Order: sequence, then C-alpha cells, then structure tokens
Amino acid sequence: MLSPRQAFEDNIRPAELLLRVYRLLETDSITTSGDMITSLREVVGCDANEELMLLYNEVFLGLIRERAQIPASALKRSALDNLLRQAIVVASTALETYLPSLLRANLPAVIEAKGRDFIPQDADLNDYFKELTFDLAETMRILGEPEAAPLFIANRILGLTNFKYLSSRKGIHAVGALLSLEKPWQQIAEKLQRDRKDLMNLVEETARRRNDIVHRADRAQLDPTGGTQAISYSWARQAVDTISHVCLALDELVTIRVKELQSEHVISI
Repeated sequence: MLSPRQAFEDNIRPAELLLRVYRLLETDSITTSGDMITSLREVVGCDANEELMLLYNEVFLGLIRERAQIPASALKRSALDNLLRQAIVVASTALETYLPSLLRANLPAVIEAKGRDFIPQDADLNDYFKELTFDLAETMRILGEPEAAPLFIANRILGLTNFKYLSSRKGIHAVGALLSLEKPWQQIAEKLQRDRKDLMNLVEETARRRNDIVHRADRAQLDPTGGTQAISYSWARQAVDTISHVCLALDELVTIRVKELQSEHVISI
C-alpha cells in the first residue's frame, strides 16, 4: 500500500509533466519553409507536397508532419496556456487527495497517543468539532472496545461531510492541527525557509484559480462572463512547486510528530 507521500508524488507528477510539455512546445514562431525544413524533409523521407512544421527553442527541436493532423493554431501560445491551467488543476487535486490520506494514515495513532487531550485547542476547528457527536450506542462501543476506539473516532472525523475545504490553506492548517502540530503553517514556513504569509497566500490563490478553471473556464468569479484570465509559465511553475514543497514539508513534520507522540505514549505506559 502506498504511503500518503508516495501517493502524492505520483499524483503531482502529471502536473510537472504538463509544465515540461509546455516548455518543450513554447516557441515564438513556427517554421514551415527554408533550408532546415528542406534538410529535415530528406531526413524523414517525405515528399515535397507534405506540410511540415518545425518547432525549436532552447530545450527542444521538433518536426510535426502533416499526418499528425495538428493545426498551427493548436500550437499558439494562447492554446498552450491550457497546459498550464491543467497543471494547476492536477496540482490542486493532488493536494486534495493527499490531505485526507495523511489524516487516515496518522489520525488513529495521534488519538491513541493523546487520548482525551487529542482535540486541539484551535479556534479554527471549534465549529468543525461541534458537529462531531456520538450517540449512546457509539459511546458504549468506545467504552467497550477501547483498543478499537482511536480508529473508530478517526473514521468518524474523516466521515464528516462538511469537511470540504482540504484544498485551501485552511485545510492544511486543519490537518496539521488535527495531527498535533502547533501552528502548522509557521512550522512549514520555517522548514522551507519561506515567508509564512507568502506560502499561505499562494496556496489560497492556486485553489481559487483551480476553481475558476474548472467551473468558469478560467474566468474570474467576480466576472464570470468576462475574458479568460492570463496565465504564465513562471506563475504556474511557482504554484505547482509550492504545493509540492508544502506537502512534503507537512509530511516530514507529521512523521516526526507522530513518532514523538508514540514514544511519549510508550514511556507513559
């Protein structure tokens, strides 16, 4: 079974691939004639009537033959920008799937180690825990099966249907706090040696942009009938990298914290 980190790395990889493909195809002009086209025509053995398109930049040289049925318009910068948009969507999805899996893998151990002190004294989570209730039968089950109680409670928490904001900066904070990290964003920022507010704002902006792309074809929420928002390779690269770095830092912090809690629990027993 894959660990949350392994699964995240698998899920973020397509976003990185989309960025690399964009970089390969990025060009200011497409060559369809000239000495280079003539030379390549001989290399690939095509006749003089076949249309060829040559792409080249600092990292790539590519020849597109007529049989590929790719029009030049599909290779314009405005069309290639959709690769960047999909990279944002994929990266956000990787984050959305990583955070619940991190909880599933570690929450029972945290509950078992901390016991009644498990619920974090965190204002942002107060409203969330108000909806976590147990009826008499469930309470008796917890009392009667104390060894199974941590997993049962963890599953109840994970099953709350209103826990829908795991793709935002609040979701990262919530998961960190539930897994016994004090001031999760501050710890993440210190590990990455980055400014805390900059990290939080970029993750939030990426989540917002993902929603614009998915729900409004990348039109702003405040102007859904307006034009498509501009996007750049540098911003998309930054967004994907930041999500990756934040998740890896969180994973390292949680791994260390869970080991500490388990060690303290064993000593107390």
